[in-house]
Amino acid sequence: MPDDAPPLARAKALALRFLASRARTEAQVRARLAKAELSAEADAVVGWLRRLGYLDDAAFARARARALVAPGRLGPRLAERRLRTAGIPGDAARAAIAGAVAEGGEGGEVALCRALAERRARGAALETLDDRARRRLARFLLGRGFAGPVVARVLGIWEDG
Repeated sequence: MPDDAPPLARAKALALRFLASRARTEAQVRARLAKAELSAEADAVVGWLRRLGYLDDAAFARARARALVAPGRLGPRLAERRLRTAGIPGDAARAAIAGAVAEGGEGGEVALCRALAERRARGAALETLDDRARRRLARFLLGRGFAGPVVARVLGIWEDG
């Protein structure tokens, strides 16, 4: 696009190029336009992209949540943080993650945590890990966004009643 093109045309072209590689959120598109000093055209471009169906934050959140909490990936807390970083509001991010965890089948967060723990243990049975290995694995799982009680249950640190 030539530099003498109207700002709105440049902003639309930039937004389309930005969306060509993968889905993005409204916040990401606005940030990219601001970086190119086209903030004044952001409202018009975002509205245009929504009408075309190229920009849908709810669909982005659902798809990204499914990818983030796939078995062996991230826990719900870290996945939610990643969605919020992408510009999804807290309530919408929590709902998308809860839906993705529920889609994952029976066991929910415990099953996701167990899948990652088993993968990380590289074939060793979780029950046979020594205390040092169990503590390292617990720190890893907590860092990946799993809740403390879930990690404790998966690693057999304590059992529910």
